[in-house]
Amino acid sequence: MTKDLEETLEGLGPECRAVVGRLLASRRPIVSRTRFLRFPRAALAAACAAAILSFGLWMRLASAPAGGERAYTIYTVAYSKDRLPALVDSQNPDGSWENDFVTRQNAAALAGAQGRAENIAYRKAMRYMRLKGLRPLSREEFLGRVKRFGS
Repeated sequence: MTKDLEETLEGLGPECRAVVGRLLASRRPIVSRTRFLRFPRAALAAACAAAILSFGLWMRLASAPAGGERAYTIYTVAYSKDRLPALVDSQNPDGSWENDFVTRQNAAALAGAQGRAENIAYRKAMRYMRLKGLRPLSREEFLGRVKRFGS
């Protein structure tokens, strides 16, 4: 205790000194408690990190294409060989796809398609783009992208 506290305790009397003495004697060192708690917290943090990493790795491996197949994204499906059914199935009811860029390239991919479903999808896309003031990619630009990114 500091000198000020000692003087204050002298002024309070012997009963207070006895209470303070019992309080000081019953005090446990804090270092021993934290030493035992530090390891379980670190072990718990390491176990959580390992679980998260293993789950992420498992999800990545589970979503990987099997047998050397190429995984197409919304940006590259228009460049694949069997693209038309996937384009028709992924079209939104308003005639668009994920964004205006994808809508423009998918409309260019559907241009000139022979099937009934593809023709309807193309007309819906053209209606959507007309309302937004957009045009599909030109045939040359689309074919250049197919050569660059397609299979």
